[in-house]
Amino acid sequence: MTHQIVGARAGQTATLDATITKQPTRSFQCAVGGDVALQYPDGSTQVWPACVAGVQHPHFGFVKILSTGTTATGIVIGF
Repeated sequence: MTHQIVGARAGQTATLDATITKQPTRSFQCAVGGDVALQYPDGSTQVWPACVAGVQHPHFGFVKILSTGTTATGIVIGF
């Protein structure tokens, strides 16, 4: 059995609706929990509901956190 360590090597405070220039993204974490809307390289979007505050949520390769659909605040992106 192999184990994969999921975690960030660096972080950046999220600016909603701004394209993320550092690639690839690995995760996000929020200070106040809620929904987080992500956009992926192919233009597709997905709202991840009820994200818990203080937990690193592994989501690989997203390029933008959208303001529409995001209720969580204090989001930090992990690289």
